[in-house]
Amino acid sequence: MRFFLAIISILILVLGRTVQPASAATTAAQSFAAVRIQAKPKFDAELSDPAWGKAVTASEFFDLTTRRPAKLATTAYLLYDDKNVYVAFRCDQDGVPIHAEQTTNNIGFGQDDFVAVGIDTSGAGSQVYFFETTPRAVRYQQASESARYAPPWEAQAAVTGSTWTAMLTIPLADLRAAGGSPRTWRFNFIRGVAGVAEHYTWAYNGLMQDGQPPNWPAFSDARFWPALTGIVLALAAARPRPRAEIYGLESMGRDRKLFAQPNNTFATQTVRNYGLDVTYPLTNTIAAVGALNPDFSNVEVDQQTIVPQVFPRNLTEYRPFFAQGAAYFTNQSVVLGSQLSVPDEIFYSPSIGTFDRGLKIEGTYGLQQFGLLSVRATQPGAVLDDQAFGFKHALTDRTFLYWVYGVLAHHDIGNDSTVETGLAGRNLQSGFVWGYDQALEQRRLTTDPSQVFSYARSGFVDVHKPNYEVYTGYVDVAPQYGPLDGFTNVNDLRGPQVSTDFTTSSRGIKTWTGYFGVDRFLTHSGTVKQADFLGTTDIFTNNLFHLNLTQSTTSLDDPVLTGGRRLPFNQSSVSLGYKDGTPSPTDFTYSAGPFSTFYLQLFNVTATRSLGSRFNVQAMYAGSHERSASMGVNGQILRSIAVGESLGTDSNITLALRTINGTGGFAQPGLNFASSFHTRFANGNELFVNYGSPAAPVSLDRLIIKYVLRLGGAAGT
Repeated sequence: MRFFLAIISILILVLGRTVQPASAATTAAQSFAAVRIQAKPKFDAELSDPAWGKAVTASEFFDLTTRRPAKLATTAYLLYDDKNVYVAFRCDQDGVPIHAEQTTNNIGFGQDDFVAVGIDTSGAGSQVYFFETTPRAVRYQQASESARYAPPWEAQAAVTGSTWTAMLTIPLADLRAAGGSPRTWRFNFIRGVAGVAEHYTWAYNGLMQDGQPPNWPAFSDARFWPALTGIVLALAAARPRPRAEIYGLESMGRDRKLFAQPNNTFATQTVRNYGLDVTYPLTNTIAAVGALNPDFSNVEVDQQTIVPQVFPRNLTEYRPFFAQGAAYFTNQSVVLGSQLSVPDEIFYSPSIGTFDRGLKIEGTYGLQQFGLLSVRATQPGAVLDDQAFGFKHALTDRTFLYWVYGVLAHHDIGNDSTVETGLAGRNLQSGFVWGYDQALEQRRLTTDPSQVFSYARSGFVDVHKPNYEVYTGYVDVAPQYGPLDGFTNVNDLRGPQVSTDFTTSSRGIKTWTGYFGVDRFLTHSGTVKQADFLGTTDIFTNNLFHLNLTQSTTSLDDPVLTGGRRLPFNQSSVSLGYKDGTPSPTDFTYSAGPFSTFYLQLFNVTATRSLGSRFNVQAMYAGSHERSASMGVNGQILRSIAVGESLGTDSNITLALRTINGTGGFAQPGLNFASSFHTRFANGNELFVNYGSPAAPVSLDRLIIKYVLRLGGAAGT
């Protein structure tokens, strides 16, 4: 521990001198008056329309990857009228090839060059949107309120030599925004340069973290954006239209009734052939959401999972009812734990399997966000009648926030009530951050008539600076804690966590990051339960090589997981990559160490390539090797390949083949072939045709055809 603390001190001293915050960056303290126009600007490669000369104009971008002023010039413009927000970009790219291979919307985000606008209509980080486009005008978008956000909007682009320009036309009806008197939004412009794997941002703060999609761009960065003031909208201009989604589904084949369960297994279920999801805006920023007979076939998530791309964008929760406003029912946006452990959640919607109907109200007002939810299921063996609620108040700069969440679960196996509360704060000058969170649970199961009272609580203090962070926390989870609708990582533990991380760069290194953390947990009876150490460092060089070194050490002593024996779960790993973050990465990873009662070795080789503008290919070769005195030697080999073809701006088809052979290992041996076809029609309706499932251990003889009829407003609005 002394050695560890000494290393932390040295890093703080060195990094505090080597990395200085940028002084010329656009910051959250600045504001810009919005410019209203009467007619849509015309688009051409020179952005010659006089309207752009009146627009809010942004230049002097920063490179978030290298934390230096951007080498390539970018200029962005923003205007608005009664119906739309208009954004234009001019991007110089001398010396760096322009990448524009993808041709299907929402496929391959991050593999091509792109520009984007970020808009926070709440001004408080609770209603954040990103709209991105490439030099081919391929569109992508995200919203903090829904993982299924996919409204219609327009992108145009033109390439002239080493310069490319783009224009985004975003309907106000795609945004939840208050109307009436002058409003203040927050906004930002960003850019991705695929050839050198770098990300630019106009608004810059040293606390911003770079990453790869889907972890970047980050909704939480809205607190660092400048203000866009004086926005005047008609009350109905930014209110999404009511919408309804009616699906029809048919399945065929020997395995037509096999579907994925919340525990990641496959089981027989009665096929649902139709269902309904509806959303009705009550105000510009609050909506009622309902579901009747919702689908559980996974076709949307399967389609996203097997598409070969560098950065898969799997949906955390694909069902429209749960996806809409999901962030308003969980404290995931408030980090109350180090990277050593997965945060617990009292409401984890993927744990709720097939349900029959649901109703909720969710949205924001002022500095508040909230949600009220009720869901019912009457399937044999899975009867439930559950309610959940959430409320969070956060200042625009996140210097103070508090929250309360609750779940009232009524299952056929018993009842459970859990309430979680907490608060957190930040000092912008000193970088001091603090937080406390507590969940109280009361449970009574049919197998045990006695009531169980339990809790989970955690607190932390943290110093967060632009180039380093030092964290100290304490976690205490009661022995029987485990909300029925929640996700509990491990219970019956208490103990401290300490960690530090750093970010820096130098002349030959594009970026160098590191993280080191330790914890030690006891059971509530006083015995040692778990001790962890995690140390990892990433070095990205200017010539696009990537080196990662990681040491993960865990000692686990648990009556259930290890039978009361103290077992090691240790892995030392090295990863070598070339062109990571570009359209053509190649990576090799090797790890080894004692793992439970055997010695485990793992390796993994992956590569992704775009073949012209129509095809994407991803290949993987991986293996495991186990050795112990009792089991002898076992091993498995995994081989997989996925090929995707673009059939147009809103259509694609994907074929995936995976085989696993050998004994031992962590997977069921077998051959799995899966395919998917997806198209979105001009009227917003969608068609899915899936064979098999990439989530199954072996091929499923199951063909699913699903058609979604969309009436009224756009998806996810």
